Amino acid sequence: MSKATVAHQPTVFLDRDGTLNREVGFVTAPERIELLPGTAEALQRLVDHGHRLVVVTNQSGIARGLYDERTLAAIHARMHHELGELVSAWLHCPHLPDGAHGYGHDCACRKPGAGLLHQARELLGLDFAGGALIGDSARDVLMANGLPLRTVLVHSGKPADGERAKLHAAGFRPDHEAADLPAAVDWLLAAR
Repeated sequence: MSKATVAHQPTVFLDRDGTLNREVGFVTAPERIELLPGTAEALQRLVDHGHRLVVVTNQSGIARGLYDERTLAAIHARMHHELGELVSAWLHCPHLPDGAHGYGHDCACRKPGAGLLHQARELLGLDFAGGALIGDSARDVLMANGLPLRTVLVHSGKPADGERAKLHAAGFRPDHEAADLPAAVDWLLAAR
C-alpha cells in the first residue's frame, strides 16, 4: 500500500481499559489483562472494512511508580498478540493527572487533550477524515473535540451516567452511545 493510500485509510482510535479490556484499576502485569467479550472479533471487522486501529491510553501508573515502560510494553505485546496483531500503534501518556505531570516534562498528551491523536497523525502519516474514536469515559471522547472524528461512548467500563454528566458539563455530546465495542462497531459500519 502506498503512503498516499495509507494516509486516507480511516483510523479508529480506541481507548484501552474499559473499552478493549476489563476495567480493573491499574493493570500492573500482562497476566492482569482480560479482554472484553467480542473485542478481537470487533477489531477484525473494522480491519476487514478498511480501517486502521490505534490504541490511545492514559497510563499514569508509570509516573506513580506502579509499573514501568518495559512492563507496559509487555502488557501491550500480550494484548497485541491476543488481538491478532491488528493494531497499528499503541500510544500512551505516562503522566499524572491534574497538572502534576512528573515523569520528565509537562504534558500535552494526557486525555482529554488531543496530544496522542496528533502523535498518531505524525507517526503514521494519517489524517483524521473518516475516522472515529471509541472510549468508555468522557475524557476519551473529549479528546476528539474539534477534530473530524465520530465519537462513540461505550458503557463497558466506567458508569455511563457519570460519564454523560461530565460530557454534559463540558458541552459535548458523543455521536453515539453503545453497550460495548462490538455494538459500537455495528454502529460505525452501518453509518458509513
